[in-house]
Amino acid sequence: MARFVVYRAVSVQIIVSEVFLFQCYKLFNLALFIKFLIQIMQTINFDIGQLLKKIRAGNFLIPQFQRDFTWKEGQTRLLIDSIARNYPCGSLLILGKNDEVPLKSRKLDAIYPPKSDDIQNLMNFDEPGSESYYVLDGQQRLTSIARVFLDAHPNRNYYFDLKEMHIMFKSENPSWIVSRQRGLKNPERKDNNRLIRTDIALDQAKCDVYISEYIEDSGDFPEFESNKNLARQASASIKGIFETIRKFSIPFVALENDAPLESVCRVFETINSTGTRLTTFDLAVARYYPDPDLKELLDSSLENHQILMDYEIDGERILQILSLFFLRNKVNKFPEATRSVLLSLEPGFINEHWNSASYHLSQACEWVNQLGATSKTPPPHGILVSMAATLMCFPGSLSKPEFSSSLKKWYFCSTLAAAPAPANNYKIGDDFRKFCNFLDNGGVFQYTRVYFTVEDIISIKHISDSRYKSIQALMRTTVKEDLLTGNSLGGDLEDHHIFPYSLNKSGINKNKLNSIANKIIVSKETNRSINNLNPDKYLYDVVMRHKSEGTTGELNRRLKCCFIPYSSDSFDFQKKISKENFDEFLKDRAQMILDRIQEVVGDAWKAPLEQEDSNLEDDEFVTGS
Repeated sequence: MARFVVYRAVSVQIIVSEVFLFQCYKLFNLALFIKFLIQIMQTINFDIGQLLKKIRAGNFLIPQFQRDFTWKEGQTRLLIDSIARNYPCGSLLILGKNDEVPLKSRKLDAIYPPKSDDIQNLMNFDEPGSESYYVLDGQQRLTSIARVFLDAHPNRNYYFDLKEMHIMFKSENPSWIVSRQRGLKNPERKDNNRLIRTDIALDQAKCDVYISEYIEDSGDFPEFESNKNLARQASASIKGIFETIRKFSIPFVALENDAPLESVCRVFETINSTGTRLTTFDLAVARYYPDPDLKELLDSSLENHQILMDYEIDGERILQILSLFFLRNKVNKFPEATRSVLLSLEPGFINEHWNSASYHLSQACEWVNQLGATSKTPPPHGILVSMAATLMCFPGSLSKPEFSSSLKKWYFCSTLAAAPAPANNYKIGDDFRKFCNFLDNGGVFQYTRVYFTVEDIISIKHISDSRYKSIQALMRTTVKEDLLTGNSLGGDLEDHHIFPYSLNKSGINKNKLNSIANKIIVSKETNRSINNLNPDKYLYDVVMRHKSEGTTGELNRRLKCCFIPYSSDSFDFQKKISKENFDEFLKDRAQMILDRIQEVVGDAWKAPLEQEDSNLEDDEFVTGS
């Protein structure tokens, strides 16, 4: 599960849908509307203690039309784990309750046990009704925090596992947060004091004592018995985690109480219907309107360059290109197209260079198109941004063979990597800087290490996997003709299962049937004509037709281009493409794909270090006497 909470909190974090944006344009212009919202907002921060006081006092209300609490246990654990690591968990959007905005609401889905005197005094809870906020965005996070740190889950208790904290915390594994079925008695500690109930984390004095007692007296750490210093260090480390939790601050973006009812209702309606966050481009539209009108500029670019629309390019990508171009040519800084840079470009600069940026972005899209990318399987947009910004700085550079061939190798290495670097602002800027250095000084390209085994190829099965898209692109550079008809491929193409997926009913593994090694690019018509036939039927019929026509040489060339690992001249060709031979076929075809990848990436093909070590002969470990 991805760690959902690691993203930057921003001072303006409204949630809008495409429908809502369109409605705003019709009513009173989106840009003016967003500017108005900015004026009626303020950002406030609560630490965990302050936040829990307000939660316990019932100060946070959920509008009745919002969905119920839906998070699973794993999502709650990830949030708490991120808080303990002081990772940002995003800002929450709230509106102060007032008589002008009457909304039916409910309290958080949390059941608080009776407040004991010590906890009540410790936290100094506010009186109910002293202040109230409608929660526009953040119900899931807020409810999770209440359930964990106020012991307020209706059915379970959460505990911190001190042993797991000591052993696993550094590995970023949230297994140290556990939950148990709520019973009649729910003690503060369990399992020989190894588990501390999560609400105790707020009581520093009690928490510190419990940690020290467990580390020193439990017997779970025999290594500490002879080394008290190690025990003290372990205690201090765990206490530090609890201290981070107590100091954690959560930002809230608050709409002013006197915000107009019309505006507030539209924000509520939008959040309830889509949950789509305001993008950087939406903020930029508001920032620069009416000169330039970025929405109008983007519409014009999409109209002039169809491929930008096909690749679903948004306006933020063009602003990123402009930012990289500006940082290289104007201020000579490391080119990182952050949100602040995008929103600080001069209007005149945008007007002057927008068309050039969108043109070079379309040029980058056309170039990767020639390398087999499509609108259905595009590369990460960040790759296109760094390339387009380079082309903007060095027009015509793609016509230079040395740069073009190096860029092609870089492109496939980047998209074929087992763990590709995320296309964040720093990575995009760093790639752009390296391209410019190469063109300025004739520097050396740095390529991402690429390595596959046959089993790795077979395991790639999801079209969302960048490696799947990249391998499919490599296939497109080789597969120029339809396997069955021999007609040139173009137009509406489809992925075809060589061995039909319906064979899973006969016991063949579903994942293997969906493997990229069992896929081939064919025309839509061919895909429909084959339907659920097995290759020892439809492909063997093609072989027999070509044999009767005396054109098996042409067919064999086509088979090789389509990564079919057998020649039609083989006496047992039909047997090799039968379902009984499926596993062998898959391995043989995966090897052909692997050979093609190795050919493209060249010396970037390198086995992981552990793989290299495992291949060493025994005598390579022998040392001199």
